[in-house]
Amino acid sequence: MKRALVIGASHSLGAHVACRLAASGWSVVGTGRRPADEVPHAGEIDYRRLDLADLDAVDRFVADAPGYDLIVHNAVSYGPAHGDPMPDPAALEAMFRVNAVAPYRLLHGLLTRATDRFTSCVVINSDSIYRAGKHAGCYAATKAALRVLTTSLADIHRSTDTSVATLLLGPLPDPGKLAEFERVAQRLGVDTAEVTRRYLRKSNPSYVIDDLIDFDSCHRSVEYLAELGPAANGMVCRLDGGSAGSLI
Repeated sequence: MKRALVIGASHSLGAHVACRLAASGWSVVGTGRRPADEVPHAGEIDYRRLDLADLDAVDRFVADAPGYDLIVHNAVSYGPAHGDPMPDPAALEAMFRVNAVAPYRLLHGLLTRATDRFTSCVVINSDSIYRAGKHAGCYAATKAALRVLTTSLADIHRSTDTSVATLLLGPLPDPGKLAEFERVAQRLGVDTAEVTRRYLRKSNPSYVIDDLIDFDSCHRSVEYLAELGPAANGMVCRLDGGSAGSLI
């Protein structure tokens, strides 16, 4: 049975990917900051609590980890500084630790362990790295740091039994965003689809999509990158509906 690790699997996209892999016959370990009793699908996978803010816990997790056929990094922190153009330095440092430093430390440790299998690593990142506006600049900076560190990982593991690829995502249908769209739609007396279209066109004029990117498309993209094997090393797959074109 193939083994998969999904980092950041307690809810939203990570939960969807972990459960889809498990339903397809994978043996899935999923991690998250939330305790198992707050994770409805914990029984469908081997769920383990892991807070990326705790680097000692990260090191212990690496030390006990077996080999995996697929590693999907999805964990993210928006932090209390999200939306604040001048956040508290400690909050900003904490966000960098969770979004960039800990993932690099964790993935580097997992990928350098000697195993008897080829490992595909897919790092899920955000297209916010291309549009660091005043409200998303700090968050985007942490994701840009992760993007650079992922490039380094791909180079470190070139010509080994490992591939490290990036899946760059645009706006996702997370529960909080959907609830806000519904509230706005009710206030304006329009349907939610119209609010979504307006949001996408205002938030990034280069988007050519009229709806949020569904979780299943993200899961299929992860599977695609994994199936490419060594050819996916260093690859960037953009699933964001953008048409402006950017230097990756």
